Amino acid sequence: MRRFNVWVLLSAAILFLGTVITAQPAAFPEAFRVIGNIYWVGGEYGSYLITTPQGHILLDTGSTEMYDVIVSNVKKLGFKVEDIKIMISSHAHWDHVQGHAAMKKLTGAQVVALGGDAAALEAGQDNSAGGFPGMIAVHVDRVIKDGDTVSLGGTTLRALWTPGHTQGATVWMTTVQEGGKNYSLAFRGGEVPNDGVPLINNPRHPTVIEDTRMTLQRLKALKPPDLFLHNHHQNLGRPLDAALPVDSHCDTCMDAKAFTDMLARSEKNFTEQVREAEAKK
Repeated sequence: MRRFNVWVLLSAAILFLGTVITAQPAAFPEAFRVIGNIYWVGGEYGSYLITTPQGHILLDTGSTEMYDVIVSNVKKLGFKVEDIKIMISSHAHWDHVQGHAAMKKLTGAQVVALGGDAAALEAGQDNSAGGFPGMIAVHVDRVIKDGDTVSLGGTTLRALWTPGHTQGATVWMTTVQEGGKNYSLAFRGGEVPNDGVPLINNPRHPTVIEDTRMTLQRLKALKPPDLFLHNHHQNLGRPLDAALPVDSHCDTCMDAKAFTDMLARSEKNFTEQVREAEAKK
């Protein structure tokens, strides 16, 4: 779940000299092919369609408001929504899985989730350190473990358990082909807890500090993927690595250096948050 930004809320209605100024809705890219058989079908929150000859995999459904956006985008790309056979998720926060139930009802797709996130989806209850409202229960057809794979039509994704952001946050890793070359690709799961959540004696996630440290170590031990697909829109502040043959609309695309830099920032910020939390004990 992205950080709550109070300035966005305040900008929705500002009174100045008797004039009401309302925030304009953000413009998000329409559906497009990112690379290989990976397509962007999201809106405000990331959602990706992974296509295969035997049906498709949908990663994240976003909020309920994104349901129509995803359905429309899949059709614009020339695919059938009913051909979605498997639904996976980055992490069980409402802004990434709230649409699961409606999409499962439409497609009949098998819902796959890891450990604590599977429990959160089944219960319709956020069990992360933040415990945010907005989850909608959906049946999980397959509960996976760290290192398990999901395969369909010649595409295989491997799950890496990263329980810092939620208890079952999952980095999904695969290899894609473009222009006769192979590229390692990873979909973001989550790194650290949301800002401001209780870190010590958290009633929902008592081991959040230990799990986050383990998450950061696991991610740092990875060879940085050629392409890292975030589940929120990003601003790298520089051009993406020109060697990556991705669509220019992809503002969730991160190269290997951006991935490494993100981890360094996350670790630094989390270390400071833990220090502050322990000082208040």
